[in-house]
Amino acid sequence: MRALALGVALAAAALPAVAQNTAGVNLYPQVAGEVDLRLFSQSTVSATERRQRGTNIFARGELSTGLFLSPEWSVQSTIHFEPVGEVEPNGGTTGFRYQAAYIEQLRLDWRPTDRLTFYGGKFSAPFGRGHHDFPGLLMDVRAHEVYLIRESIGVGGTATYISDARFGEHDVSLAVFGFDTSFLSETAITRKRCCEGDFERFSRNSRRQGGPGNTGQMDSVAIAFDGDNMPFLPNTSYHLAFLSRGPGVDGTKRETGFAVGLRHEIRWSEETRTLLFGEFVQFRGAGGNPREEGPEILDEFGMGTGEFGEVTASERRRFTTIGAQTRHGPWRATIGLQRDERKRSENPVPRTTYVEASVGRDLPLNFRLDVGYQRSIGGESREDKADALIAVLGWRASF
Repeated sequence: MRALALGVALAAAALPAVAQNTAGVNLYPQVAGEVDLRLFSQSTVSATERRQRGTNIFARGELSTGLFLSPEWSVQSTIHFEPVGEVEPNGGTTGFRYQAAYIEQLRLDWRPTDRLTFYGGKFSAPFGRGHHDFPGLLMDVRAHEVYLIRESIGVGGTATYISDARFGEHDVSLAVFGFDTSFLSETAITRKRCCEGDFERFSRNSRRQGGPGNTGQMDSVAIAFDGDNMPFLPNTSYHLAFLSRGPGVDGTKRETGFAVGLRHEIRWSEETRTLLFGEFVQFRGAGGNPREEGPEILDEFGMGTGEFGEVTASERRRFTTIGAQTRHGPWRATIGLQRDERKRSENPVPRTTYVEASVGRDLPLNFRLDVGYQRSIGGESREDKADALIAVLGWRASF
């Protein structure tokens, strides 16, 4: 709660200092920000697992603010809202269950030149981009859950190393960080004690929940390369990233990962455009190769003893996204496929595939609406299948 209060207080304190311009002179401090909220209705009309059937209504969103102290110095903050626990409607309708809010970013930025930025504090490491810009219904949500490297506290920076009309714009980003277990990691609304139940977040991060990067030290690193505005590859942008994180208390090996993303836009006319997008992410030593409960120990007669041994689960995880979105004026249509493959030495997990298709339209007053269909195959077992109808009402505003 203190973390959320700090973020809200920071934004509130900045609001009276809204930018003014007198005779062309900017006055500081000044504030800018954006609110992005989405309301989801996911109705699972058929599923192999009966408890998944029904309707789940939930919300996700962000409140981002920038308090600019001068042209070079600013404080950037983001408060994120989302469900933090698994929900099974079990044939009924559930609404806003396990919703939570927490500080995703609170950092001090220094921008000495237009081509160089340094920052320190809490942030999401520069690895992968799909959580930020995948279109459609749930593609960005799954990317957010699988490979957004959040809860990072440390230092980083971004430099534009090429900015040329002949070669385009190319940036490199580097961050050195550890897993945030400070008061900034506290969660509001839904607060569960660590480490009970199937929850993504608890009331506060702690060392004992384990996981990659949760070492108590700043021994994780991420580096990313981004480029666009290339005349030899018009309307194309790329993202390349590498990640290394140390093992937590339950782990035995460093987790390493890389991400490759590509976007290309085809401009048919002034009003009609098609965006092609894709991203591939792979982790080796996923989760830090944690120690897990193994098979039951047998006695000399081959009978179970009721005791279980411990095994090390090595894992390679791959997550792939491909899709396309065509826009015509305020209308859009999106189709996408995502595949989550986890090759584990112990306690195997079947591959999961998601296919979604949707149509949407921008509405007055900064609202937008998308409706569509999703099929998932795999999950708990290879035979699992589920079909869902999804509607997403969004609203975005800047200040």
